[in-house]
Amino acid sequence: MGDSYIEVLIERDKNKTYFLGKIASYVVAIILFLLALSTGFSPFLIGGIVLGVVGIFVVPNPDYEFEYLLLNKELSVDKIIAKSKRKSLASYDLNKMEIMCPLNSHELDRYRNNNTKVKNFSSDKEGITPYVIVYHGENGDELVYVEPDERFISAVKNLFPRKVLEY
Repeated sequence: MGDSYIEVLIERDKNKTYFLGKIASYVVAIILFLLALSTGFSPFLIGGIVLGVVGIFVVPNPDYEFEYLLLNKELSVDKIIAKSKRKSLASYDLNKMEIMCPLNSHELDRYRNNNTKVKNFSSDKEGITPYVIVYHGENGDELVYVEPDERFISAVKNLFPRKVLEY
């Protein structure tokens, strides 16, 4: 039996309000610094430093993408942050997958009302319908949102022909 190896890289949609908030915090920090210099009032200086540190170090960078790696019957999901750091998020043995179908499929109706955990590894871009993997893990059922390409869907369908639905 041949090994199947598929790698898919999905860029996460950037949040516009995040950038506006970060710019606003920088502008307020600069104004506080200028007020501290002109008045000599130290709370303005402390507020400016705090806002600057929060804007640079505390607020996370939203520039990330997901990488799906399908190797034989195992799916691993990694998060690549700012195209430089990699963090492993999850690994799934697809033998424990019940179905894989588009998000708008009626096959998912029986899982939507349960207290099933949802893990969203899709781009959240408008107009793109992610696929959902219903996974039975050790910690209960999970709905795993992924955004596979045609090669990925075809490879999983070759491995599990009755579990992959395209409707």
